[in-house]
Amino acid sequence: MSVHCQVELTTTSFCCITCINAHNYLVLSKMNSCGSGGSKESNIRAENEAEAEEKHFRSIINAFKYYRTHSVRRLLLAEKYFDELPDHHKAMLPSFRDNLKRLRICIYHNYEIIKLIIADVDHLFENTVLERDQDAVIHPSPETDMEKVRTVLKQIARDWTVQGEAERNACYTPVLKEIVKSFPKDKYKTENIQVLIPGAGLGRLAFEVARLGYSCQGNEFSFFMLFTSNFILNRCKETNLYVLYPWIHQFCNNLASSDQTSPVQFPDVNPTQLNPDVNFSMAAGDFLEVYTDPGIFCIKHYCFKCSFS
Repeated sequence: MSVHCQVELTTTSFCCITCINAHNYLVLSKMNSCGSGGSKESNIRAENEAEAEEKHFRSIINAFKYYRTHSVRRLLLAEKYFDELPDHHKAMLPSFRDNLKRLRICIYHNYEIIKLIIADVDHLFENTVLERDQDAVIHPSPETDMEKVRTVLKQIARDWTVQGEAERNACYTPVLKEIVKSFPKDKYKTENIQVLIPGAGLGRLAFEVARLGYSCQGNEFSFFMLFTSNFILNRCKETNLYVLYPWIHQFCNNLASSDQTSPVQFPDVNPTQLNPDVNFSMAAGDFLEVYTDPGIFCIKHYCFKCSFS
């Protein structure tokens, strides 16, 4: 694995975008672009975009809700394939069925966490309410969406657990050191230094920047990430509050079957304990559409992780 970190510095230290603390999310996407001031065609286009955005919003909620059913069906399929093996092959895997039972229990536990994640997403954004149909029937979601749900669970382990600390240090520490080097506390009033993090994911890097005393805004496009980061940053007010089983869907690269059901606790820090003088916010939307005014942020963060097999 190699990590590429890029820090862009600008000349200004003043931010004119309204920033809010981590107890709310600021949405700056064109989801709210429909208004009465434009032409009829532009208003119709904006309304269509808003309708498409809400449809997408509901599809992501459906994917999270479909997690348990989809995951259990995969276990049933694995059991079916096992039953079709010759007896002498089954004898080589004496604990296979017991492991499937443990995986099922872990799936049900993860689903309880997922229900907490999506519990209040209707009011995720400060300036937009995206209503969902509470009685909507859960439909099968595309495999691509289900993979994103599983990825979110592993992302929690990477960004908000003790087990992910080594990887975070490799990815995030070089960027944090560069910020401190470029804007040292003995020369700058750090809360006036505005840091932007595109592709903020679950918000851990943005949180670490804010914890250093810099004002920071994370930008994220994916609702999968936004739902989960909202839950962690705004609803988790103690350390190691929840238990998660992020590896249960990984049937390869395990030294032992017990590795697959290894639990993690999150968050490893209390996300609500930040300096009150520091602005910390998340903005939802396409980076190229949200940030169109030059010279607003002092630092723009880019941190790319590349994995090689």
